[in-house]
Amino acid sequence: MIIALSMVLCCFLGHMIWEKYVIDPTLTVVETTHYSMDKVEFPAVTVCDSEKVFLPRTHEITELLTLRGYNQSDITEFYKSFSAVTRKDYEPAALVKKMHSVLDDLGYSLKILLNMFQRPCDDLIMECNWRSQPYNCSQMFKPIATIVGHCCQFDIPFFRENTNINTNYISGIDTTEALDIVVMGPAVKIDPDETDGYAMLYVYDRQDKVTLIDSFINLTPESFFDVNIYTWVIDSSENVKALPLASRKCILETDKGIGRGFYQSCMTRMILKKVVNYCKCLPFDFSSKVQVDIKEIISENECYQRCDYVQYDTEVEYVRHQRRLSKENQSASRVQVHFAQMTCMKYRREILYTWDQMLANLGGIFGLCLGGSIISVIELVWFVMELLFKILTSWFKKPVAPQEKKQVFIVSQKNLTTAKPIRKMTSNGKYKFIN
Repeated sequence: MIIALSMVLCCFLGHMIWEKYVIDPTLTVVETTHYSMDKVEFPAVTVCDSEKVFLPRTHEITELLTLRGYNQSDITEFYKSFSAVTRKDYEPAALVKKMHSVLDDLGYSLKILLNMFQRPCDDLIMECNWRSQPYNCSQMFKPIATIVGHCCQFDIPFFRENTNINTNYISGIDTTEALDIVVMGPAVKIDPDETDGYAMLYVYDRQDKVTLIDSFINLTPESFFDVNIYTWVIDSSENVKALPLASRKCILETDKGIGRGFYQSCMTRMILKKVVNYCKCLPFDFSSKVQVDIKEIISENECYQRCDYVQYDTEVEYVRHQRRLSKENQSASRVQVHFAQMTCMKYRREILYTWDQMLANLGGIFGLCLGGSIISVIELVWFVMELLFKILTSWFKKPVAPQEKKQVFIVSQKNLTTAKPIRKMTSNGKYKFIN
């Protein structure tokens, strides 16, 4: 009984170690609590206008719709639909649908219209400073298409391409070492009766992209924003990167089907599934490919983060009205973005068990429970093999037939004589031969 219980305990503990080695073989440890921010790249800063239509760039479409008999009120409703369509309770009027259909027949698809109506970055961001040095905004910001519309993005690689080699690309914690920009409010409002619009500010890793899971900062006009960035870094060892995807549970650039912003896009798909279940529709600014691959979008696949990445968290410490803004820029917002600390936490993802550590643990459990060792295992294998060999040989060995018993007579020389034997009758009537 004791031996049986020991064997059960040995199998149970060994199974636990094997599961950790195969199913969840990694762990995350703190590498350092004072990782220098000089080694951390400044994040991407993206500014998006809340208005999807920039009225100064609508003259061509306005003329086309006017020539087809639509009045100014109808055209205004058409332009307002580009922003209103994102609201779940919005239902476009039949006239608005008709105008979209007319323009689509003329070759102005929704994607083309959005590109035509986008606001130029030079108009959205009118003043740009890096580490208290002024730069042309076209050197720092580039137009990009996002899930929330057309935006303007700042990132270090693009900035480095358009500036000289003497520029310092490391941001500090002081406002004099920050990214300092002035963001304009809506130039011309579609509806004069509406309240002032606002811009949206996103801060994230440049290897990602703006998605539904990203939070933004509302840049209201006539305000000053001081945005502090808190970061933490995680790296993975080479042993972790050598594991298959299902075991390491993080993605590498070499993985098939993995692109820029994989984690954020995967999470967006999970959110999109809820949207589809709720309203049986997709947001208008998703591409046609996304709509075609709807079955793949709503799949239940896990979302994995990159094996090496930097997490950026933002905090707006204060907002003050009309600070450092001239009278002609009172509809604008001033934003300063910089790191909050000189150091940050750095984590490292390591492998829990290497194959030799797993083997050592299994051997320790085997010795603890059964008093075994490598020699014991070899002896056990030898015994089993020898037993099987004897059983097999006994099965295939041919049976030997029993032989008859043979009588053997031994004759000595003294028994050989020429005298005739004497017969003598015994009492029972038989003769007995006597020499």
